[in-house]
Amino acid sequence: MGDKSYGQMLVEGFVKSIPWAIVFTVAALFIVNTTMNMLRQEAKEAMEYGAHMAVHQAIQEVLNDRDFNDVLLPKIKQNVKEGIEYTLAVADRKPAILAEGKHKK
Repeated sequence: MGDKSYGQMLVEGFVKSIPWAIVFTVAALFIVNTTMNMLRQEAKEAMEYGAHMAVHQAIQEVLNDRDFNDVLLPKIKQNVKEGIEYTLAVADRKPAILAEGKHKK
């Protein structure tokens, strides 16, 4: 033990530990990366499932609501019907208006 000083033994131990530190760091990064990829996929699936179930539940609540079906739905249907009729009436008049404009020139 008289051949080496404490500083030399410390440097040798530090130099020997560098390759192990590199190996363990690479292994830890690989494990963290793999875990994050798995968690990312799980989180993505959970968000998709949550959104799907929220929409499905909202649709079920609306369809099963008596006030909506008895009061609002007939009004919505009537407004949609009137909107379609108005659109058809305007579309039917528009070619006539365009034809009148061409004859005036």
